[in-house]
Amino acid sequence: MNFRLVRSRSSVPRTRALLRAKLGEWRAGQEVVETAELVLSELVTNAVHVVVPGGRMVGVRIACRERGAWLRLEVSDAGDGRPQVRWPGELETGGRGLLIVDALAFCWGVKERPAGIGKTIWAEVVTPAAASARATVHPSVMS
Repeated sequence: MNFRLVRSRSSVPRTRALLRAKLGEWRAGQEVVETAELVLSELVTNAVHVVVPGGRMVGVRIACRERGAWLRLEVSDAGDGRPQVRWPGELETGGRGLLIVDALAFCWGVKERPAGIGKTIWAEVVTPAAASARATVHPSVMS
């Protein structure tokens, strides 16, 4: 599943709704749905806040294997730089998105976009059973 979003706060709940609908079609388990929803929300939130040339949209790709037990979530933006996990202070209200992604995703990373403009941040979410069954396989085989 691929779609594009305008760079707006309203894109985050829209993305969650589209993801939940697709995962319902794929009959993904509730644990995976909740985890994927939070991970994708954080990635999209970061993407809509990135400074980019006017009119650029955010791209989202959701891929599934094993009936929703293994998901790859990708969010692309036209911004420069590579995101990094931050360790905000207790009183800071933001900056925890990638900490959440890092805690919930089986793995995640950043890759350059094929056209050379911007980047794609990806995360893979799996059920505990799928993670243990795939422990010997590199997780980014879905690239």
